[in-house]
Amino acid sequence: MTNISRRTFGKLALGTAALAAPMSFVRNGFAAGKEIQIGIWGGSQGEFVRKEIIPAFEKDFDCKVTPEEGFTLANVGKMRATKDNPKYSVMFIDDVAIPICKTEGLIEQLPADQMPALANLYPRFGFDGWGTALAISVASMFHNTSVTPPASYAELWGPDYKGQLKLVSPKNTPSVFFLIVAAAVKSGKPFAEAQYLIDDSFDKVAELKPNVMNLFDNGPQAAAEIAQGQAEIGLLELSKYIYPYTAKGAPVTMSFPKEGSFAGNNCQVLVKDCPNRDVAVAFMNRMLEPSVQKAFSEYALTAPPVSGIEFSEETLKYIAYPVEEMDKRGLFTPDWEYINANRSAWTEKLNAIFAV
Repeated sequence: MTNISRRTFGKLALGTAALAAPMSFVRNGFAAGKEIQIGIWGGSQGEFVRKEIIPAFEKDFDCKVTPEEGFTLANVGKMRATKDNPKYSVMFIDDVAIPICKTEGLIEQLPADQMPALANLYPRFGFDGWGTALAISVASMFHNTSVTPPASYAELWGPDYKGQLKLVSPKNTPSVFFLIVAAAVKSGKPFAEAQYLIDDSFDKVAELKPNVMNLFDNGPQAAAEIAQGQAEIGLLELSKYIYPYTAKGAPVTMSFPKEGSFAGNNCQVLVKDCPNRDVAVAFMNRMLEPSVQKAFSEYALTAPPVSGIEFSEETLKYIAYPVEEMDKRGLFTPDWEYINANRSAWTEKLNAIFAV
């Protein structure tokens, strides 16, 4: 990872027989000449999907996959806009949006009998059959390596950190993680209980304001600024935005306070009544195959949602894998149905507290 670029590493990993599909899926007649349109992420993850995963799938299945880059809310909006006449077949979204898509009838449950790769999926990343995770990041505190990070989030409220913190913007999903942290610090409850106490914790949120230098909405930029010493600590952000800098030798890394950390789950869903559903299901299965997951994880520095993959010690520095390591780090996934129902009101309160 230190001698070659992540892009080159991914190409080496996917370049030969590593991506060969199981015999039952290679060049199936059902897929020949068909086309599906999918919504993927932008950035480096999307680039890898476009340049490495899709071409190999198209070759093996003699079909066409047209990707369109976007982010979670935009991709949900695309499904809403085309609900009566679906245009997309597979969508990449974050787990926060799966309950929304399910409630609005935008997606359907996955046909497990047609997706053999699901056999290795960790159950916690199956979302009751309404999608699967594809890449798991850890959301936690990040800091300049010259700083000794606190063992507990509670210490960040102390006077030693006055004006030294960068806080995630209310418009970013990790702002919800911060609210859970504040509720946990105030109540002394674990995240699983504290998430339901957020409404009673905004006084604690406000107490942190003197220690906040500024808010950030661009994770990579915040990581660079922490590395440059513009602030000591940032909270909270996904490891996929921080560790690429760490791997390149920048003086920024992550730490994991005793209260725990959060799972940032990039996921895939099957659009309801989508075109060429059989090809869509085959593509979703391909995304979970071990060889694809290994190469994707090594490129993006994210953990796979499937078991049985071996990584080098260098890669394991940056990902929480296997599932036992996720548990060791206290990797927590919020109750998104509850969060989504309240997030708008919470965002207004956050904006009021941290308005300039």
